[in-house]
Amino acid sequence: MKRVEMEVSDGCQCGAVRYHATAIFDNSHLCHCRMCQKASGNIFAALIAAPDDGLSWTPGKPSAASAPIAARRCSSITWKTAAPT
Repeated sequence: MKRVEMEVSDGCQCGAVRYHATAIFDNSHLCHCRMCQKASGNIFAALIAAPDDGLSWTPGKPSAASAPIAARRCSSITWKTAAPT
């Protein structure tokens, strides 16, 4: 995977879960699993990965190494997983 240096900020619909990335990996893909279908309300979800050293969560960092993070107000799902080695 190639690392691409760029600034990206976004988050859930209600703003409770936010992130800022200074780098991403060039491995974007579409996931068609049931969890992604339900979370996105679509037949697929567009996903992209960012390295741990290029990603910051605001406010704070999720404590789990690999877990879905759901905003309490809007139930939007954001995934935090370990970086590939």
